[in-house]
Amino acid sequence: MLSNSEKTTVFGRPVPVDGVPNLYEGTPVVKWTPPEAGIDNLGLHSWDTFAIPGVGEFDVEFDGYVRVVRSEPTENEWADAEVYTNLIEMKMTGESEELGTITVTLNPTCLSAGQIRTPFDPYAGEGPAAKACRMAVGCLFDMPKLGKTLFNREPVILTIDDVRSIPPAGAPGKGQIYRMLPLHDLKNPDGDPVGYLTSLRFNMGGYLAPEKIA
Repeated sequence: MLSNSEKTTVFGRPVPVDGVPNLYEGTPVVKWTPPEAGIDNLGLHSWDTFAIPGVGEFDVEFDGYVRVVRSEPTENEWADAEVYTNLIEMKMTGESEELGTITVTLNPTCLSAGQIRTPFDPYAGEGPAAKACRMAVGCLFDMPKLGKTLFNREPVILTIDDVRSIPPAGAPGKGQIYRMLPLHDLKNPDGDPVGYLTSLRFNMGGYLAPEKIA
């Protein structure tokens, strides 16, 4: 894995990994409390729609995991705390009759990064103000049946609203995509797009046992 300094595309603030504890199944998640820094090993489920010119449009359901390193919170009080995040690993697998098995992983040349903070226009909710989570992600979509691995130059922006705990385990989220996100062929990175991601929804799962992280 490339270090942060070796990545050619940086979508946000780097978060240190050295000395940060790995957190697995059994780790408590406490509402309205900013936790200490950690690496969250979480389940992830998503529903993606791809448009492949000359082939068609396809809905694919994915299941897998994600590993997210979190910074120390900037404040001890929930309402004022901000937390920075980096994706350090992801593996999602989905099946499509037309596209075959699709495996989604992180683009190793990108620093996929984000932030959890209280919005500037917080809305009323149970207890203290809920937070919003966003993550800008660079992906590889391996599609062996097409003989291609696709990647996104523009980040996929994953967002979760109404965040009441960190990590937001069990929360639904959305990929913020304006109509279509171009996907390029890894073997011809400067060529025209060969596909598009047109929709993405996801559910963030809970902590996984270590043996479930490949």
